[in-house]
Amino acid sequence: MRSMRSIRPMHRRHAAAAPGGSGALAALAALAVLAAGPGTAGAATPSAQTEYRASLNAVGSQGVHFTSVATQSGVTIRVDGDTGNTSGAQSLTVKKGSLSEHVSAMVVGSTGYVKGDTTALHNVIGLSNALARKYAGTWLSFPTSNSALGQLVGGLLNSEVTSELQISGPFTYGAVTTVNGQRARAVHGFVSTQSGSKVPVVLYVAATGAPLPIQEVTNPGGGGGSSAIHGTVTFSHWGEATNEKAPGKSLSLLKLVPSATSGATSTTGG
Repeated sequence: MRSMRSIRPMHRRHAAAAPGGSGALAALAALAVLAAGPGTAGAATPSAQTEYRASLNAVGSQGVHFTSVATQSGVTIRVDGDTGNTSGAQSLTVKKGSLSEHVSAMVVGSTGYVKGDTTALHNVIGLSNALARKYAGTWLSFPTSNSALGQLVGGLLNSEVTSELQISGPFTYGAVTTVNGQRARAVHGFVSTQSGSKVPVVLYVAATGAPLPIQEVTNPGGGGGSSAIHGTVTFSHWGEATNEKAPGKSLSLLKLVPSATSGATSTTGG
């Protein structure tokens, strides 16, 4: 889930996936043209902020599958993952033109694991070219208590999901629409960049039943070729149970990156 949020540079889910951001694993908003708040005749409609809070409450500590896609400056980052009570996993692919990088990551208990190809180990994890070639395809482990490396698997536990969904107001409604075959209410808000500027976000929540998140979009007006990030995170299988097993063999990443500062200056080819 920097995966979920791995694609929020301005938002933790997108931050990891953003080119030039830190923690490339670890991954999204609408413009202010909003329709009247949705509702049914004769029924009071909660405020957009109340609806957003109700969505977080509905999430609780449930597991979820997520797919995150972000684009920025011609770079596309896709993250697919599943969260669990004590373990979770995700895969990350970064593409720029014909070049690509691939990384898999998981957390089991208090230990994180990453495995990548040569390019990803160098650009994303920060290994030297020699070490990246040597350990390509090898599981590398690290304690999640390490703040620099822990972000590589941040957001993969159920208890962290609501943190990955944090947005700020002012909150407003968009029109009721259909997202992935479900009727959804659009709740508009913002996330802040590291420089302090605000980026628009729209969170689509189920219009009937529990208001669980269906999709989150950051900067929907942005394009993949622009310098501004555009990202979408789609949620499904709420309540799923994920039980990842630790790799049979792994090597300590701390021994390879003594400074424990994930290079994460990635992007493919640049």
